[in-house]
Amino acid sequence: MSDRLPRRRYLKSVSVASFIALAGCATDDGEGEGEGDGAEQATETETGTAEAMDETEATEGDSEQQGAIQMGSILPITGSLEAYGSGMQAAVDLAVEDINSAGGPLGRQIEIHHTDSQTRPEAGVNRFDSLVTEQEIIGFVGAASSGVSTPIAERVGDEAVMQVSNASTSPVLAELGYADETKFFGRTAPNDAQQGIVMGQVLNQYIEAESAAFLYVDNPYGEGLANTASDAFDGETTDMVGYAQDAADYTSTLEQVFTGDPDAVGFVGYPGNGVTIMQQWADGGFGGEWVFSEGLNSQSDFIEPLADTLEGFYFASPQPEETDGVQRFEERMGDRNALFAPHAYDALFLQALAIHRAGEASGRAIAENIRAVSRSEGETVTVGQFDRAKELLDNDEAVNYEGASSPVNMNENLEPLNRFAILQIQDGGTETLETIPRSEFEGVLSE
Repeated sequence: MSDRLPRRRYLKSVSVASFIALAGCATDDGEGEGEGDGAEQATETETGTAEAMDETEATEGDSEQQGAIQMGSILPITGSLEAYGSGMQAAVDLAVEDINSAGGPLGRQIEIHHTDSQTRPEAGVNRFDSLVTEQEIIGFVGAASSGVSTPIAERVGDEAVMQVSNASTSPVLAELGYADETKFFGRTAPNDAQQGIVMGQVLNQYIEAESAAFLYVDNPYGEGLANTASDAFDGETTDMVGYAQDAADYTSTLEQVFTGDPDAVGFVGYPGNGVTIMQQWADGGFGGEWVFSEGLNSQSDFIEPLADTLEGFYFASPQPEETDGVQRFEERMGDRNALFAPHAYDALFLQALAIHRAGEASGRAIAENIRAVSRSEGETVTVGQFDRAKELLDNDEAVNYEGASSPVNMNENLEPLNRFAILQIQDGGTETLETIPRSEFEGVLSE
């Protein structure tokens, strides 16, 4: 266990200690009492205080047992990922609706508290603090970007609050969130270590590049994935170049990328900056072939505006096996669906299943049970089947949640292995060249 009490428990213990101290002071002020009488009254006061505390704790226990379970989200409603945030939030709401309509975990309703990360680390940490101290959440969905999730994940263990990110993919996060042996950070999005392996495979086998440079958005997601892709590349890495999202001109950045005259470039970024960078690349006549990260794989925001420029280039992309719940989720979400929205649904649903399996609503209960409800050994349940999952768990049967995003199957780092695909941009769209099964990543990443 952490040396530090979770903040809400610390405040409660301080309040109780203060109350006892004040009661003692009041007893010492009595007039005309002998030493024995004072001691006797002090004993009576302490007894009354203890009884009051017992009654209060019993009432709080009953309230906690019957009241709503407080959960939250920290998602990018504004900022550089705002195009996806509202869809992610809607998916969380859909999960809450499905869970609560089935009676909720332990017969209690989920009460969700949404916050906006603004796609900024400092804002995300502030929202986390607020959710913990003011809403007393035990778990939450988010954040989306790895840059926001990382500083929060460094704190969740101390607070014993479960964090399940739907979209943070940095390899660094596989090792964060621990309090002793318990991991309080998990994710339903795949670790970018998988994607880096696939980007390296494209450079090695499809482009057959002897040298490559790596261009990445300067945050934990970009740097982590670029380093993994470089490690997976068999040739010479000529340069690793980070770029700022708020820049308007990337000419000097591109000049640095091509200083070593690489055969190819591995590009980790987002669509907004990606369009500007690729337009300036074409205008500058730099040459070379490109492999893009999944973060750039947007038909409307990246591929269509640059269709001719991007022809023949490649994406490394997750392509998880489709579950029985995918179609139902997509039909119910309609035009609210967005990138990583299915993962947000799964992140909340899995936490609720973990609570019910544990028989306890706490962050630690979620952390210690979430993997068990995501594995393939149990009876399969999927989107909208919380009532069936509860029945199985109540009968001491194992459940295997296969979600809206993938079969999930969390490993010991509480993250899924996904099937991947190598895509090529052709005629303004993408074509799958090769599918890489999950089994090829086992042993390379934790099982």
